[in-house]
Amino acid sequence: MSRHKPQKKTATPVKGQAEKKVANTTIDINHKKSNYFAIIAFCVFAFILYGNTIGHDYALDDAIVITGNEFTQKGIKGIPDIFKYDTFTGFWLSSYPDRTASQIQEEKKLVAGGRYRPLSLVSFALEVELFGKNIKDANGQIMYKGNPHISHFINIILYFLTTCLLYIILLRSFPPEKDKKWYFSFAFIASILFLAHPIHTEAVANIKGRDEIMTLLGSLAAVWFTIKYLDTKKIYFVILSSVSLLFGLLSKENAITFLAIIPITIYYFTNHKFSSNIKASIPLLIAAAIFLLLRANILGFGGGEKQISQEIMNNPFLGASFADKMATIFFTLWMYVKLLIFPHPLTYDYYPYQIEIIGWDNPGAYLTLIFYLAIGIYAVYGMIKKRDVFSYGIWFYLLPLSVVSNIFFPVGTFMNERFVFISSIGFCLILAWLIYKYTPKLFKDNASAKYFMSFIMIIILGLYSLKTISRNKAWENDLTLFTTDVQTSSNSAKSNCSAGGKLIEEAQKPENRTNTVIHDQMCKQAIGYLEHAIEIYPNYIDALNLLGNAHYEHNFAISKSLDYYAKVLKLRPFHNIAYNNSKIVMQNTFTLLTNKESSSTPEEILKSCDEIISVKSEFGEAYHLKGTLYGKHLNMIDSAFLYLQKAQKMNFDKTASFYKDLGVAYGMKGYYNESLEYFHKAIELDPNDAQSYFNLGVTYQQLGDIENANIYLQKSEELKQKQAAK
Repeated sequence: MSRHKPQKKTATPVKGQAEKKVANTTIDINHKKSNYFAIIAFCVFAFILYGNTIGHDYALDDAIVITGNEFTQKGIKGIPDIFKYDTFTGFWLSSYPDRTASQIQEEKKLVAGGRYRPLSLVSFALEVELFGKNIKDANGQIMYKGNPHISHFINIILYFLTTCLLYIILLRSFPPEKDKKWYFSFAFIASILFLAHPIHTEAVANIKGRDEIMTLLGSLAAVWFTIKYLDTKKIYFVILSSVSLLFGLLSKENAITFLAIIPITIYYFTNHKFSSNIKASIPLLIAAAIFLLLRANILGFGGGEKQISQEIMNNPFLGASFADKMATIFFTLWMYVKLLIFPHPLTYDYYPYQIEIIGWDNPGAYLTLIFYLAIGIYAVYGMIKKRDVFSYGIWFYLLPLSVVSNIFFPVGTFMNERFVFISSIGFCLILAWLIYKYTPKLFKDNASAKYFMSFIMIIILGLYSLKTISRNKAWENDLTLFTTDVQTSSNSAKSNCSAGGKLIEEAQKPENRTNTVIHDQMCKQAIGYLEHAIEIYPNYIDALNLLGNAHYEHNFAISKSLDYYAKVLKLRPFHNIAYNNSKIVMQNTFTLLTNKESSSTPEEILKSCDEIISVKSEFGEAYHLKGTLYGKHLNMIDSAFLYLQKAQKMNFDKTASFYKDLGVAYGMKGYYNESLEYFHKAIELDPNDAQSYFNLGVTYQQLGDIENANIYLQKSEELKQKQAAK
């Protein structure tokens, strides 16, 4: 018996089966191509929208996280400290070099809850290390290291990647229909609307806004990897989802809301069991717990603050009743809805009192409350009954907004456009669903529906693009931003103060000081803004101090400058900046009056000195100035002698000029031995002052010591000739 090998059977396919297999393969290939096309479209569109920011400088809070942050400026060496301290500590160290980082963290808890967002600062430190250039001032001194153009470019790339990740997640939840082009898919429409929305300009065009982008990027990655784990049961996706959420949390704390958004997303758009959903959330909870423990270890539990309750720039509801506070909060929440629907005008500043404190008698408060209650009820109903996109979009809007709404946690300002960076996804989902699902119902044939959908998208994206590109121009630098947005935020004390302060800074530049027309115009404009800031908030320390600077810069209005510094010192007696500014003005007063450069009279300056002394009774420079004014300008020798003697007893930095004036006063009173002593001290401090040598020689003459008189008079003449030769 011979054995035969069994024949291989060739199965005859059922009619149409092969064709279906080929068709499915074609669909998969086309689907992949469509994804590539979509990603390319996102990339091109991102650079069309934000490419004009690449040439921009640093602006707004970039000083806090980059240019003025001591840790970031160290590059890689600063990374350990970035993780060890509050996000603002490195910035405050630059302003208070005599303090340690630990002291700064304890003293400067000004912002509610503290800030622990190390990852964006780490990215800035790496940029400083790899791409940083020395940025110098007009005198050639290095101010900081940085490369804003690289930073802006990276912001665009991260924003593009975030949009791509959103698109991929939506594709998983809403697979494209076979008979529709990729650009008509719901995933693409929602993602491109998100990419183009102008309310994102602050997050993308401002380098510091990277923390918003990074936290959303990490949070969306956590969504995607959690879904992948549930689909595949591969454990490494659990690890990736936890790491991604931790990445988001270390970028900004509001990623914590994805502990709710992720399971809600799975519940809405997958068929996974509730128990599986809960199990997939446990690693995310562990990641959040690790972050909270780390944050508490750095900032302390609660991350409290010391001065926030006393400063409206950090607590806009200071002095408001609870009822008025809640009414104002709900009115502010309507502003977010309005800007999402109609994003104009946009501004970086919603500080007091751009939004006024209102009560429940204002319709804007209770109507907004009704609106939010209505959408909240619909979100719950939709979750239980329908699981529709509208209710999901509401959840995606409300949950991230909750932590920046001021309802549960104070955030230090009424609102900010970047606060709805994540929440805007919910709005874009709802808008995209209206276009995608309901536009076709208006037409009987698909062709007309597609044309109309295209028309709607072109109009929306066109308007969004125009607004975004034009809005980006305001973020070019501080001067452009502040002077642009003060027109919108005209009732904000901070916006007026920032515009005024920046204009004074610009006026002080050598090229502007030489052009008196431009210089005076900048000074007058600055004074106008700063005075308006004081009208809004009379006790605004920064604005009062800057007004002192502005009047001194404008026409050396010494008395006005000192009056404003006195107001600062009345409110905050240990304000070092106002104190030092006062000293500088006082030290320059005599020269300015001698050269007739000051617009203030000696009598006006004396009154201003009295204002300073009423607050700081031991202000030695003020007594010195009064003595000088009485003696040299008013010829009141007794008064001059009195105030110089008082100054002599005080502990302050006694200059050569002080001892020279004191020597003159003692000499005029006939106390020649004391006069000699003080002239010698003046020469010790300034051995090149010809006048002190001359005074010393004359005093020796009065004492009958002709030999020493001739020595010092000859030395005075030699110095005068040497200085004349120069």
